[in-house]
Amino acid sequence: MLRSDERWLSIADEFYSAAVDHSRWYSALEGLATATGSRSGELITIGSDAVVPINLMTNIDPIINEDFRACRGGDPAFNPRVNAGMRSPVLKIMAECDFMTPEEHAVHPHYAEFARPWDIPYICLATLERRNDLLIGLAVVRSAREGHINSEQREVFASLAPHVRAAVRMQIALEGNGAVLLKGALEALAIPAFVCGRLGEVQAMTAQAEELARGGRGLIMRQRHLRAFRDDEDKALSDAIARAARGLERPGAPAMSSVAIRGTDESGTPLVLDVMSLPSVALELSSTPRVLIVARGARGSESRKAAVLQGIYGFTSAETDVALQLAQGKSAETLAQERKVAVGTVRVQIKSVFAKLGVGRQAELVAKLSEF
Repeated sequence: MLRSDERWLSIADEFYSAAVDHSRWYSALEGLATATGSRSGELITIGSDAVVPINLMTNIDPIINEDFRACRGGDPAFNPRVNAGMRSPVLKIMAECDFMTPEEHAVHPHYAEFARPWDIPYICLATLERRNDLLIGLAVVRSAREGHINSEQREVFASLAPHVRAAVRMQIALEGNGAVLLKGALEALAIPAFVCGRLGEVQAMTAQAEELARGGRGLIMRQRHLRAFRDDEDKALSDAIARAARGLERPGAPAMSSVAIRGTDESGTPLVLDVMSLPSVALELSSTPRVLIVARGARGSESRKAAVLQGIYGFTSAETDVALQLAQGKSAETLAQERKVAVGTVRVQIKSVFAKLGVGRQAELVAKLSEF
């Protein structure tokens, strides 16, 4: 396959699309495998710095990842492929013949216990990114029937690998902007909010949040983490952040809890922090925002409720309006009449509102919104 043909360009384009739409990584890797005559395409992250270890491999039972972990596949001391990737320059193209002899290949435990039982005894790989103790690698794995990759197939892999690396770096850059973009939206609404990563580290905060953290309200920033002055409140806040970082309580329902902060002023009005999980991404290459901490303003504020519904639950403006109107006791028929749309349209929006909030009826919706 020539580097300039439409098929090659379509595969490269699919990888760039995957950087924005993570669901497309599988089809992009599948295209790479097909173009090189290989059984599977693979994207892998390995190392203690990996946000969430990834081993996305096409055309194979996903249970292989359990076997991979059981065989210590991510350990360079046990897996010669990982060892080669950890040691090689970025974008150096390698197959087994470049880092081990045929005799070693025949007797090495990794191949006997893992690669050959899964019928993936041959590989062509390249390191895409290496940072500290993190490896992001690209590979095509091949069956015993397919054998070693030939020179023409290897050239195809080599010509596409830089584009895959660019897509990976693009996704990492986009993920890094997530906290800044969320902060900007909340700051425009004058909401005091802290955006945190998977380990609770504060990645961004609004100007209003900065004032809280240095204004004697019982909060302090310590080593990029939001902490409370009092030990009991600090534990409650840390526990809430940890729960939110773990993710959803149930499908469509972000983990959310509230923590009251009094600090040293026992007689004053407590500062209430709502700690909630943010939607996770399907394939995360860097530390994306995981937790949002919002300092509660005037209870019942419609603008605050709208901000939470749109910023946290992903509501459209129409769904936000429907939810707030329902909370005031209006019926679907009344809403349809006021909005000059069909009742069926409103009912579809109500169904979406209920699903996103994890509620089943109007009374539960009212109770949910009263928490904001």
